[in-house]
This record gives sequence, structure tokens and C-alpha cells, in this order.
Amino acid sequence: MMLELDLVTLFAIFAAGSLLLAQFAEATCLTGAVPERDELDDAHKWDLSDLYADVAAWEVEFAAMAEQIKNLAAMKGTLGQSGEALLAVLTTRDEMSVALERLYAFAMLLKDQDTRESEAQALSDRIGTLAVEYGQATSWIEPELIACGQDKVSAWCDDSEALAVFRHAFDDLFRQQQHVLSPREEELLAMGGKALSAASQAFGMLTNADMKFPNIKDADGNEVELSLARYSLFLESPDRDLRRRAFEALSGTYLSYKNTFAATLGGAVQRDVFHARARNYPSALESALHPDNVPVAVYDNLIGTIRTHLPKLHRYMDIRKKKLGLKAVHLYDMYVPLTGSEAPKIEYGDAVATVIDGLKPLGDEYLEPLKKGFGSGWIDVYEAKGKRSGAYSMGTYACHPYVLMNYNGTFNHMFTLAHEMGHALHTWFTQHNQPIPYGDYPIFLAEVASTTNEILLGDYLRERADDNTQKLFLVNQAVENIRGTVITQTMFAEFEKTVHAQAEAGEPLTFETISEIYTDLVKAYYGPAYEHDEQVSGNWVRIPHFYRGFYVYKYATSFCAASALANRILAGTPGALEGYLGFLKSGCSDYPIDILRRAGVDMSTPDPIAATMERFDNLLDELETLI
Repeated sequence: MMLELDLVTLFAIFAAGSLLLAQFAEATCLTGAVPERDELDDAHKWDLSDLYADVAAWEVEFAAMAEQIKNLAAMKGTLGQSGEALLAVLTTRDEMSVALERLYAFAMLLKDQDTRESEAQALSDRIGTLAVEYGQATSWIEPELIACGQDKVSAWCDDSEALAVFRHAFDDLFRQQQHVLSPREEELLAMGGKALSAASQAFGMLTNADMKFPNIKDADGNEVELSLARYSLFLESPDRDLRRRAFEALSGTYLSYKNTFAATLGGAVQRDVFHARARNYPSALESALHPDNVPVAVYDNLIGTIRTHLPKLHRYMDIRKKKLGLKAVHLYDMYVPLTGSEAPKIEYGDAVATVIDGLKPLGDEYLEPLKKGFGSGWIDVYEAKGKRSGAYSMGTYACHPYVLMNYNGTFNHMFTLAHEMGHALHTWFTQHNQPIPYGDYPIFLAEVASTTNEILLGDYLRERADDNTQKLFLVNQAVENIRGTVITQTMFAEFEKTVHAQAEAGEPLTFETISEIYTDLVKAYYGPAYEHDEQVSGNWVRIPHFYRGFYVYKYATSFCAASALANRILAGTPGALEGYLGFLKSGCSDYPIDILRRAGVDMSTPDPIAATMERFDNLLDELETLI
């Protein structure tokens, strides 16, 4: 990563209890209404007072930060005077970045718990503006450092133990120096940060705050309000008509804004192309990979290897078609369990206990902060009106991590809980073992920790399955995890690469042209047993990750790395657990491929990807045996 913390980009990326499931159902599905936030138990809401006591306290630090930004800008021109002057600049910058991150976390979390609240929207907008000002105030640091020259900076590090902490960051900066612009050009790019994030912000507000879904009839004929959380439940229903109704209602709502979504995605793609050209990269793809020192070959290896193994996915589609007794498999048939019954349900409190038990192979050093997180206001558990959809973990160096959930009582959401706590614990270990310059981790590594948790939990549950139906569900879920996280995300990665290439060639990005790309990929990936619905051609409009350029491929590579690491831990390979905990503690103190290599997996080769697809094939053998 470059030495300067790109907080504007970081901000654009973001995005315990035991309530009985029956009570949750009564509060939501049976009445047909998503609850308001104040109807939920405080035990199931995150505690933002760990960041700030209230908005007034936030305002005090916001005002102080605005003044500090002015003081930092005044240090311009002093950096090259001596090692002591350089250390003073970097220390001031890093301390401010932590304070700014904390301000942003509070504003974002407050907004996401109810995106309709205008005060929270205003706080989020103001901190976004302040982040741009911070970017402007620090934009001169990298050009001044490069002007000093690597030899002089290295000599200063030799003479100063405090400055030597930054050595890897300095080396990384000089590796990328041809893409660092003049101080004025860097300032202009920083000034444009907020404007260039407008497409992503518009997508978020449209999908989380403004878009309204219709009522549909559930399996019992009751009118219920459709939501994203409920949609995932309906797609797991054995009632095919319900699955189809939910799919058509959700797709129809999204596609009624199809031209708007084409404009927002087109804007995000053009942002990526602009940044690549401004920094003299040959393509947006190389611009996205270079900061992590990831070769383009890693991206191409992923797509090429998965393409080679697509017959395994086609085999799974045939299995699903036959087991469900279908003439062809539609998209809305992909999530219903092959047991022929609804997915098993689990209360939130039981899910917490199960996750803890499933992660015992990671040892007490891991379990202690995990248990603390479940009981200390880290998690916002249930869906509510206006709450941001989906799930995420947010970490700040100044505070413990926070996790957003929309828990719906299914096994799938229990796995989501394990996944997000994997992110949270990765953040916790990094920030308890690394100084501020390395107190974060690149996205290339982020999904490894979360996916390792899912794999360990799945292994734990399959080993303890006490009947054939339960084991069938769990094996099917393991198959689905690879399909969804490796194969589908690779398809998304190929979609991103194609769309960006089209924009770079000067070709238009309309709803029709984007949908044509997406349609061709879906049909190629899913094969002859798949029946294509017209609405699926526009399914790309629903994917928020496309607004984080070339992000989704990291889900696939991370899953393959996590699979290899989890297998080493479960097999008791000497040094495997120590290597994994070392990975969690490394932050961004080295390049991501090197950190993973030390932990025991080499992602510079296609071998981990091929091994994961062989595991997929073995699971299909087990699935057919159980059926």
C-alpha cells in the first residue's frame, strides 16, 4: 500500500443476545411488517458510546480535527529537512488518521442503523467532506518523500529506531513512485475524492433508503412486506411458486430503475479508469492490483483455472435439477436446500454458542476476544426499517470492531455471523499487534480470515451431523459456499474486467450493453441445465461490490487460501495454527502474497484454486452418495 492512508477510498469501502426465533417471527413475518429499531431489544444493538458518548462529543472532536488539518497542511515543505522532521510529519499524520477514522466510523454506523435519519446522513456527509480536506492536506507528503530519494530516507531509518518502523511503507512507496504525481496533481486528485464517489453514494442511497419493495404472499397466503433479508429466506423455501414470486418482485423493483443503475455503475467504472490514467497505469485492473503488489497473472490465473473447472459446476446443476425434479434450474432454484425441506433454523443465542464451539481449533488466544465481542456491544443483530441491508465488519484503530447483521434465524446467517466475526477478529489481532502504519490489512487478505471461520464451522457441523438429512444439508451448503464464493465471484470478476475494458476502449456502457455481457457469462458458467430468465440479465444492478473496483476476485482467492489454511489447522500440521495467528497479527506490515506464503499457502500459483475445485468435486461425490 502507498504510505499515505487513502481515507477517502477507505470510507467509500465501508460499506449479543438470545431473542427467541419465534418472538422474532411474531415481530416481523407474522405481522407482515419489518420492525422499527426502537421495537428491538437494546441487547441486540451495537453500543456506539464506545466511540463517542453522543453526537455532541463527536462534534467537539470534529471541530478539533478541522483545526488539526490546517496545522498539518502548514508542515508542507519541512519533511526533507531531517529524519526528525520526517518522523514528526508522519506521527502527526497517523494520529490524525486514527481520529478521523473514529469520527467516520461513528457517523457511518449511526447512519447505517437507520438510513432514513437526516441527522446521521448529515454527519456522514460532513465527515466525507472533512476526509477530502484531510486528503488535500496530506497530498504533498508522498511527493516530498520521493523527492528526498530512497537512499537518504533509508539512511535516516538506519539512524532512528522510531523511523525504522516505517521502512516497509517507505520501500512500498518507492516501488510505486512512478505512479505518484506532483504535489499539485496529488492535491487535485484528493479534492476530487468526494465527487468521484458520488456514483457509489447514489447507489447506496437508492438501494438502502429510497427503494421500496412490494408486498407478496408468503407460503401460507399471508401478505408480507418484501425486504432483502426476507428475500434470502424466500429463496430457501421448498415452495417454488414463492421463490419465483419473490424473485420477480425483487427483480422487478430493481429493474424499474435500470437506467439509473446503468448510470451509477458507468460512473463508478469511469472513476476507476480516470484514476488509472491519472496515475499512468496501463489499465484500471493494473491500477487496482498494483498497490497490493499482486501480479495481473494472479487475476488471470483465477479466471482461467475456474473456466477449466466449469464442467464441475455443470455437474452440480444436473444434480440439483434431478434432485428437485425440475426440467431446468432457474436462478431462484439455486438456494433451496436439496433436503426438500426448509433450511434449518437456529436462534441467535444458539448460533453464537455454535460459532464459538466450531472455532475451538483456533485455540484460546482466538476464542477469548471472540467471546468478548459477542457480549460487549460489537454487533447490531436484527433487521429494522431503514437499516442498511447485508452484513459487514468495520474496524477502527481507536476502538473495537463493529459488526452489522440482519440476522434471520437460518443456518446461512449463522455462517454469515462467523464470517463477519472473522473480519472483526482479524482487525482486533492486527490492531493489538501492529503500529498505526500497519494497523490495517489489504482487501486481498481480508476475506481469508472470514472464510477460514466459515470452513471451520462447516467442518464442525458436518462431523457432528446425527442424521442423513442434516448431513445432506451441510454438504450441500459446503458445495454452495464454493459455488457462491469462488465460482460466482470469479464470474463477477470476469464481468468487471470486461466492463472496464469496454469503457477503456471508449465503448458505451448502457443497460443493454452491460446486460449483454452479464448474460453471456451467466449462461457460460451455469451450463445446459440452467434456464435463463430475462430478469437475470439485469442482475448486475444488485451487486454493491461492483462499486469497489476489482474487489470481488479477492473473495475467490481468499476462499482458496482459507481452504488451504483451514485444512492445515484441522490436520494438525506442525506450525499451522501459529502460522495462521501470525497471519492475523501481520496487518499490512508486508505484501499480502508474502504474508500468506509465511502462513503456508502460495497464491502466486493456480494450485490453491485447483485444489479448491477438486474439493468441490469431492463434495459432489458425497452429495450424490447422500442423495
